[in-house]
Amino acid sequence: MTSRRVWAALGVLLCGCSRPAQPGGPAPATPTALQTQAPSTTPVQPSAGVVAHAAAVGAASVEPPKVADNDLKTEERESNPYSETVTLKLAVTPPVKALVTWGAKQVARLAPGSMETEISRPRGSGPVDLEIKAEGYMPYHTRLYADRSDRVSVRLYRVEEAPGIFGYKRSAEKKK
Repeated sequence: MTSRRVWAALGVLLCGCSRPAQPGGPAPATPTALQTQAPSTTPVQPSAGVVAHAAAVGAASVEPPKVADNDLKTEERESNPYSETVTLKLAVTPPVKALVTWGAKQVARLAPGSMETEISRPRGSGPVDLEIKAEGYMPYHTRLYADRSDRVSVRLYRVEEAPGIFGYKRSAEKKK
């Protein structure tokens, strides 16, 4: 039995679903017909290969994660999706003196009390690669896209906090 057939049989066993109708075969039952049918008293006996495979992968314990309705949040719609310009907002924490640059161009100087900046760009003008530098903190690089208005929050990390950041690697000269 091929692995595709094993997984299909396993799906039928676990959720009680039937396979979609094959061309020329009988049509699947409609939900109303399934609700009105009496339950069958004949137990379904899976083949030994399906049971062994299900036990090997632990398929009986697989359940989809449950998400509460209040955990799902939708993104706000843009006020005017056809405007000529977009507004890119950048918020930086912790409150320290920082410099935001786009290539060689200085975009903003941030200071405690005013840790947010807005950049207006023509819609569809391409990405904006920003670098945020603050004394005692690691430089932070981020990319904002000018296809719609957007907001990005950035957290700066001290150099001594760096080993705790996922994906951090020491530079070659510090290793020696």
